[in-house]
Amino acid sequence: MWAFKQFLSEGGNVKIGDVAAAPFPISEKNRASVRADAHEALSALHDSFHKETGKHLFGKDKKAIKTNSAFAGSTRHLMGNEVSDKEFAKHKRDVGDFDVFVPHEHKEDLHSHVKTGMKLGKYTVAGKNKSSVLMKHENGQVHQYDMVGAKYEKHEPSEGEQFTHSSHWGDTQKGIKGAHHKQLLNAAGLDKHKFSITHGVRSRTDEKDQGTKHPKDVSSTLFSSKAEHNKIHSFQGVSELIAKHVPKEKHQAIYDKFKDSVKSNKFNNKPAITHLASTLNIKDNLKEHILELFEAKQEVHHTSVIPLVGFSPISHMGHAADLGGKMRELPGTKHIGVSGKSDVFSPEERSNILSKQWGDKDVKHHIGAPAGEVIRRAHDSLPAGKKHLHLLVGGDRLEWAKGLKASLEAGKIKEMEGKKFHNITVHTPDDVERKHGLSGTNMRTAASKGDKETFKKHLGNMFSDKETNNIMNKVKSSLDSGAIKVKRK
Repeated sequence: MWAFKQFLSEGGNVKIGDVAAAPFPISEKNRASVRADAHEALSALHDSFHKETGKHLFGKDKKAIKTNSAFAGSTRHLMGNEVSDKEFAKHKRDVGDFDVFVPHEHKEDLHSHVKTGMKLGKYTVAGKNKSSVLMKHENGQVHQYDMVGAKYEKHEPSEGEQFTHSSHWGDTQKGIKGAHHKQLLNAAGLDKHKFSITHGVRSRTDEKDQGTKHPKDVSSTLFSSKAEHNKIHSFQGVSELIAKHVPKEKHQAIYDKFKDSVKSNKFNNKPAITHLASTLNIKDNLKEHILELFEAKQEVHHTSVIPLVGFSPISHMGHAADLGGKMRELPGTKHIGVSGKSDVFSPEERSNILSKQWGDKDVKHHIGAPAGEVIRRAHDSLPAGKKHLHLLVGGDRLEWAKGLKASLEAGKIKEMEGKKFHNITVHTPDDVERKHGLSGTNMRTAASKGDKETFKKHLGNMFSDKETNNIMNKVKSSLDSGAIKVKRK
């Protein structure tokens, strides 16, 4: 049966057999299509499940996915309309997985129903385990859908289930996770009450207490029946409730309990700790607190980098369509590392061709520099503050990029000389299968045969016939001399 997902772990993507999931890359332009494809897949799953079992997976008439109550955590914000595409992409450049509520009583039947190879809209089931379904999109990306067991009432998850798995957008804007919210609710109870996503709030000493998940009941239990119950839904609101309704002499203990509980988190806790300390006016560990405040207020600077591409000997419009198109969506300064192996074109010529094709006058080209050096230069180009690196690679180099990210985070890239980024995100083009049909092999083949029409299609219409002839002849001479091969090894 489907295992209950513990959201406080905020885990990464899973791998089932040889199939590994990747985050959903989100931009202002593609958010609508991501939502539409996910909704279509889940709607198809509901229909398929109902046809086989007669049961409603997301409530009668698919109520839960129509109202978005079927979605938990940040997935709720992704699928809803309360947050604009621009605002969402600003704070969530990618979503690790889709968190979806399904009725507890249907979990076992659903696990039996889902089969590898099952077609669901634009997705095909690529693997499953007891808590997740890996689905491969027709664009080649594999995404993770986590099925969260929940109590359904009136054909959608209960208000308590939605609350215990929630993530408040106002907190997200501050860098505070939904998990921090739940951990603070637990800390606020001190020795009297505890909070968990499975039981809600309940007595810490009376094991017979079944607990309550309803947000108003949680607020009344932890604070007061007269508390401002609307504030219970966010970390910032709970901080204010503690400040107003819990005796001041207990604030330090709540702060200490919360700070100790988040140590095992695998994400940044500083925004949450800093906000709580500021709201409760905690003065201990003053130096540490001042440092946290300083770092929290530092401006974030972004840089987007293609670490290394092996154009042989020049770029083509396929690169401009996938890598260039995606890079334009990414924030901050932009840098491209280009291999230095080209005897027939000078670095300046290669850079000029690339700029013309990509329309990237403001992108810095680093020809002949190793990937580590390109990233170091991108790092040093940013002003003081928090630095966020966006690594962009072709779909076939995703695993390599993940390894590079891990090495950068561990300080193992010698060119960085110990310098690190505060955050690193890996991106791939939207068209990972390169449906445009353009390739370096086809371009070099056209040059070897004097096929000007095909060569120009690869080079781009922004070049005149004279420029096209000159460039094609240079490529052909390089092929004839054996400096490059039609098919690269």
